[in-house]
Amino acid sequence: RLRRRGVSFADIPTSELGNLSSAIRSKHVCSMCASPPGKASRQGRDKTRKPRQIAAERIVEGDEMLMAEEDPEEKRSISKIMSGPLANFISLAARDSGFEGNVENVVLECVHPLFLKAKAAASAADNPNWNQAMNSKFANDWWKAAVREIQTLEEMDAWEVVDRPPDANVVGGTWAFKLKRYPDGKVKKFKARFCARGDQQKEGIDFFETYAPVAQWTTVRLMLILEVLLNLKSKQGDVTAAFLHADVEENENIYVHMPRGFSKPGKVLKLKKTLYGLRQSPRAFWKYMVKKMADVGMKQSNLDPCLFVGEKVICICYVDDLLFWARDESDISKVAIQLRDVGVDLEQEDDAAGFLGVDMVRDPKTGLIEMKQTGLIKRIIDALGLDDGSVARKLTPSSGDPLIRDEDGDPFEGDFNYASVVGMLLYLSGHTRPDITYAVNCCARYMFNPKKRHEIAIKRIGRYLKGTANRGLIINPNKLTEEGLKIDCYPDADFAGLYGYENPSDP
Repeated sequence: RLRRRGVSFADIPTSELGNLSSAIRSKHVCSMCASPPGKASRQGRDKTRKPRQIAAERIVEGDEMLMAEEDPEEKRSISKIMSGPLANFISLAARDSGFEGNVENVVLECVHPLFLKAKAAASAADNPNWNQAMNSKFANDWWKAAVREIQTLEEMDAWEVVDRPPDANVVGGTWAFKLKRYPDGKVKKFKARFCARGDQQKEGIDFFETYAPVAQWTTVRLMLILEVLLNLKSKQGDVTAAFLHADVEENENIYVHMPRGFSKPGKVLKLKKTLYGLRQSPRAFWKYMVKKMADVGMKQSNLDPCLFVGEKVICICYVDDLLFWARDESDISKVAIQLRDVGVDLEQEDDAAGFLGVDMVRDPKTGLIEMKQTGLIKRIIDALGLDDGSVARKLTPSSGDPLIRDEDGDPFEGDFNYASVVGMLLYLSGHTRPDITYAVNCCARYMFNPKKRHEIAIKRIGRYLKGTANRGLIINPNKLTEEGLKIDCYPDADFAGLYGYENPSDP
């Protein structure tokens, strides 16, 4: 509403904030406390820097980012991982795979890199903290992004500014900055998000329950089968600022320190909405969506809590991503409009062509749907070092022989992270490439103690994927008959040939 009236705190000098009407000032207490850091303030007052000059600086900065080399990996202590909740699971997995050495060596060689390696495509400067952002050459841009974020939260009535209650647990807040770029490295947008420090919340005081379900992929695939059989139309939607739609429960009093750069002595924020970062935010948003779906006539399924069925429309909610199906697109549009009318800030996108990293391509001639993950396959090939064009491709993902422990075999010599690649392969096989499931599961048994034999096996999967990178799971169900759908099942009585293969006394 403020933007429609031409009021933007990001464009108003702090010296002129007092000229705003009392109604605006009472609504935007946090914005009225804005105190820009020195460098951002100086850049904002500098009238000599023309827009063309600023644009040129951003182009140069983008070129520098593209040419910059990655920072060397930071080495941190393993003790924090070994004293954490994952230590027992790591030990169990290591013992189960036949590893008899020091478990800390497993963390150092296999697990430790998964947690501590920062393999971001963009420069670390694209995700600065507060001090880095406000002391950079784009300090004023970061400051304006922070001001816009605070104004947006105030417009959504996310909190009220109150005196700090005595003996209250006031959790901290933190700024998350993100510099979004075009593919050529040029600056696209400066994004700032204010989050609550959920790690400082106390159970039983600041939150009670945190569980929130997500849609099962079996449900998604089932809906794609129905889309093919019934010739349904699909649309995808996204809820803007999802968690901020839900109200804080009446029995929860959550206090957060005022944002850095917008603070006032003796004052704190009493939350009305569930900020990003709170332990209960995912659950609160899920409950919010269940209620709003019921308000527009969408009934929650008893089989999948994230599946909603209406008279003419079916919807799947995966946190803030929504997939709709109907025989007529106009029915989907009606439900989307109804959701907006009841307060859901829904942005309707195209059909369900891409969902959670999975591309869904529909053949206009046959009507069949093919689910692909070419981007993930490319990352797997790159991680295995198979991106060289001379690497031979394989016709099958496995040689067919069971993959054994090979305790006395040659040691692993690969320059890639075995556990990381297995993790990517498991995600791939579980969504769009069931043809590699057997081979991947065999490799996954030895994540913490791989040998040369296992390195060869996982590279074979990579070579197979390289030759079939553009293939995926084709949804081609049998047509409905009087007897229903035909399903073929195959029992596996000998554990895919592994029963007693390596050691008859230890099947």
